[in-house]
Amino acid sequence: MRNESSGNDPRTIWQNQPTEPSIMTLEKIRQKTQELHAKTRWDLIKSISGPLIVVVICGFGIRFPDPMPRALLGFAIAWSLTGQYFLHRGMWPTTLPGDAALSTGLESYRREVERRRFLFGRFMLWQFGPMVFAIAILVTLITNLGIRNRGLLLKGALLNMSPFLALLVIWVAAVFVIRMRQQRELQREIDELNDMERANR
Repeated sequence: MRNESSGNDPRTIWQNQPTEPSIMTLEKIRQKTQELHAKTRWDLIKSISGPLIVVVICGFGIRFPDPMPRALLGFAIAWSLTGQYFLHRGMWPTTLPGDAALSTGLESYRREVERRRFLFGRFMLWQFGPMVFAIAILVTLITNLGIRNRGLLLKGALLNMSPFLALLVIWVAAVFVIRMRQQRELQREIDELNDMERANR
C-alpha cells in the first residue's frame, strides 16, 4: 500500500521525469562563435576586391576627354578607397577566452552576430555603392558617346552592352536578395539568443 502511494506521489513523478538535453551547450556556442569569426574575416578579406573592381571600371572611363566624368570617376575611386577604412574599422573580432562561462559565451556570440549585421549595413554604403556608381557612370559615358555621334554608334553600343547590362541587373538583384536573406538569418540568431537568455533567467 505504501509503495503504491509513493508511486503516485507528484514529487516522485516530477523527480523521475527524464530531463531534456540542453539545446545550446557552451561548446556549441564557442563553435558557432568561431564560425562567425571565420565568416567575418573572410568577408573583410573579400571586401578588398571592391576598390580593385572600381579602379578597373574607372580605368575604362578615364580615357574619355570630358573633365566632368573624370571627376565623377575619381570620386568613385576615392569613395571606394575611403570605404575600406570605414568597412574595416573596429570589425576585426577578438578571440573568445577558453575558460569563458556560458553567459560570457552568449555575450561573445551576440557581439559577433551584431558585428556581422553592422558589417552588412556598411557593405551596402561603402563597397556596393561605389561599384554601382562607377558602372552607372561608365554606361552613361558610352551612351553619351553614341548620342554625340548622331546615334550611329548608340544602337550598336547598346546592342553590344545588352548582355553586360542584363548581367548587371541580375547581379544587383542577387546582391540584394542574398543580403536580405543573411539579415533575416542574423535576426533569427538574435531572437534565439534572446529566448536562451530569458530561459536561463
